[in-house]
Amino acid sequence: MCTEKREMAMANHDRVNERYYGEINSEDSHEATRTRVHWMCRETTGKRILDVGCSQGITSILLGREGCRVTGVDLEEESIRYAQEELAKESKPVRNNVDFRMLDITQWKARTTFDSVLLGEVLEHFAHPETLLLQIHRMLGEEGTLIVTVPYGYHPFYDHKQTFYASNLAMCLLPYFEVWKLEVHHKYLCCVARKRQKVQLDIKPTVKQVLDWMKLDHTHFVEVEQQHLRSMKQRKKALDSAVDQLKRIRRRENEEG
Repeated sequence: MCTEKREMAMANHDRVNERYYGEINSEDSHEATRTRVHWMCRETTGKRILDVGCSQGITSILLGREGCRVTGVDLEEESIRYAQEELAKESKPVRNNVDFRMLDITQWKARTTFDSVLLGEVLEHFAHPETLLLQIHRMLGEEGTLIVTVPYGYHPFYDHKQTFYASNLAMCLLPYFEVWKLEVHHKYLCCVARKRQKVQLDIKPTVKQVLDWMKLDHTHFVEVEQQHLRSMKQRKKALDSAVDQLKRIRRRENEEG
């Protein structure tokens, strides 16, 4: 078994459909999931879509509703079964547009090509993503679109093997794809790239690219720091309030005693 296959074999139990519909987790998680899924749908090009790591299938189904022919693949049997049950609730045209399969994309020998490939929260699970990216490059049609989302910065999930910022995500993709767009939405780094005609393992970024990536990281580091500062102030305010309340209780007890 190859390294990448072992890396992806651990169950992640992602429940993206339930978060998308607000059935689990917080309102912030619900909004972040909807924003990310809708962004991926907007960025697809063409009609033949491959959704790698499709989880419970919400992105594939949404694209199927818009007339795209979507193949959703995932390693988790439970996720694929859930996705198929959700698809069964859709109209016949949507059911005909979407196909869910349980398989390891790095081992798939199909000669099918796609107009767009989605990697939604997949790359961070690979310590060595080269095999996956080379396979995606092979499966994309000429000038095909790759759409990637990964957690921005450190995310304490047990199976995350990489931490991504603008520069190292772009450099990871650069030999195989031309990076067209990098954005951050709700603490997720979102990328759109186009397939290169040939893989260029020795390619170097331009000075402008490096400066753009540094600027993006700087902007969002400032936002993270500001969020931490606000959080610390709120916690201090709550702590001060609790201390004052405790003092009042003790003072009342002393007066009554």
